[in-house]
Amino acid sequence: MTVVQTIDRRQAQRYKAGFDIRFSINDGAEIVSNTLNFTSRSIAIRSDVLAQKGDRIAISFAGLPAIEGEIVRVFPEGFAVVLNEGSLALMAHTDPGNGHSAFHAAGVSGPVETQNSPFIRTHSSVPARALISSGVGYQPGYNRHFLSIVTADPAALENIKTIWINADGVKWTAKALKFEQRNNRGIAVLSLNDWQAYMGAAYGLKIAIMSEAGAWTLDIDAEPIADHLDSLSPMQMALSA
Repeated sequence: MTVVQTIDRRQAQRYKAGFDIRFSINDGAEIVSNTLNFTSRSIAIRSDVLAQKGDRIAISFAGLPAIEGEIVRVFPEGFAVVLNEGSLALMAHTDPGNGHSAFHAAGVSGPVETQNSPFIRTHSSVPARALISSGVGYQPGYNRHFLSIVTADPAALENIKTIWINADGVKWTAKALKFEQRNNRGIAVLSLNDWQAYMGAAYGLKIAIMSEAGAWTLDIDAEPIADHLDSLSPMQMALSA
C-alpha cells in the first residue's frame, strides 16, 4: 500500500494516508498507532482498543502539542475523530521549527534521512518552481518536510513580511527557514509538518507571499506532492505494520 492512495479528487472528500501518531482516550494510557484516512477537519485512526462514540481523545503527531477531538464513529479497523476548533487552529498555525536541529529538538532519535522530489511546476503570478524535501526520523509522528520555492525574479523573495499557506480552506502562517540568491535565482525554504504535507497531497497548496514590494501567489497541485510522499519507503515514513 502506498503512503497516499490514488483517489478521484473530483469525488472524494476523504483521503487515505498512513502516518504514525500517539493517542490517549479519556486521559488513559498513551498508545502508538497510525492513521487510516483524513479530511481537513477529521482523522480516522487504526486501532483495536475499545472505544465508544463520544469518547474524548488526545492525539500527538508531527511535533505538535496534543490536539483534541471526539470519537464520532467506531468501525472494525478503528474509529473516526472530529477535531475541535482549538485543535484545528493549533494545527493551522503551528511553526514546525527550523532546520536539521529541529528534528532532534522535537525528540527524534536516530539518524535523519532526506529525499527530494523532482522540480514541480507551479501556477504562479511570478515565474517559479517548487521542490519538496522530506527529512525522516525514526520516532513516530516526527517526519519533517521542506518546501523550496525557486524563482527567476530574486526581488520577489526580498523583504518578505508574511507567507500564508492554504489547503482546502485551512490556512496557516509559514516562516521561511532561509532566503538566498543563487545564480540569479531567488530561493525560499519553508517547513511543513506531516499533517500539512498530507493536506497538500490531498488538496494542493495555495501560497500567498507578502513582501514590502507587494504580494504574489503560487499554487501547487496535489498530484506531485502525493507522488513525492508515495516515493518514500515504508521504513522511511515509519509506518506501522
